[in-house]
Amino acid sequence: MTIDFVLSSESEIRKKILSEAGFKFETCKPEIDEDELKDKNKSLSPIELSILLAKEKAFSVSKFFPDKYIIGSDQICIQNNKVFSKPIYKEKAMENLMELSGKEHFQINGLAIVKNSEIILEDHFKAVLKMKNLSLDEIKTYVEKDEPLMASGSYKYESYGKELFEFVNGDPFVIQGLPLEAIKNFFR
Repeated sequence: MTIDFVLSSESEIRKKILSEAGFKFETCKPEIDEDELKDKNKSLSPIELSILLAKEKAFSVSKFFPDKYIIGSDQICIQNNKVFSKPIYKEKAMENLMELSGKEHFQINGLAIVKNSEIILEDHFKAVLKMKNLSLDEIKTYVEKDEPLMASGSYKYESYGKELFEFVNGDPFVIQGLPLEAIKNFFR
């Protein structure tokens, strides 16, 4: 499937999802400060925040590719109204996983498609996951094996992370950070 679009991300998993689906595309790193945007927009719901971040990512790249579709996507993990940060260090990943252990949480994926600096589509998608009750040793072993740094929820669902769950209700691609079916439907 040859579509002329740009993915506003350098995420390896997002690139892999689109490539395996047969899309031909370019990538460009978005020029936004996610932490600053999150701080400035604390009053937004997690859904609104995920869409805002997806739009800002797409807009930041649109100026470089004015005649192409730009896809922006952002993923947020939430449990009991707490937004979990994407860990930079293994210790934070372990802390997040301990907090999620045995509980249900949501992965919310915001999507924005922009062309000529205009929003063509914005939407969100949600998956519900319940993590198994995990011991500290199980969490340490997982973090060492998968190194889920900068991963929403502190796990890589596309890798060993899927073994951490009691149940999952939602699209696996949404859990991995890119709502593939919505993108396929848009380009049909």
